[in-house]
Amino acid sequence: MSFEEMVVALVGSLGAFALVGYLAAKTFGLIKAWINRNNSSIPEEEFNRLAKAFMEHKKNTERRLQHLEAIATEEESENKSGSKQIEAPKEEIEIDDHDTEEEKSSSGDQNLRNMLRE
Repeated sequence: MSFEEMVVALVGSLGAFALVGYLAAKTFGLIKAWINRNNSSIPEEEFNRLAKAFMEHKKNTERRLQHLEAIATEEESENKSGSKQIEAPKEEIEIDDHDTEEEKSSSGDQNLRNMLRE
């Protein structure tokens, strides 16, 4: 066997071992992930951060609800103490018919002129 043939065989075998090793590592990683699929633990630092954000959100929500309740009770007390009478609806409908035929025709002519200018 010549030197070139030995180099090609050596490089080929190293490449094959590297490919088999890579595929084996990926396969073992998938198996490990499948075994640990039910173990979805959150790191303690992230859990503490999420808990703090949740408590802050809860306090803000409670404060907003108390503010809205205060506004609602205030409006209720105002409505009870100073209730306003609702006006009765008018029995007749008034129609103002001030437009005469001349005004209607002249405004129509002006509209037509404006359209022609454009």
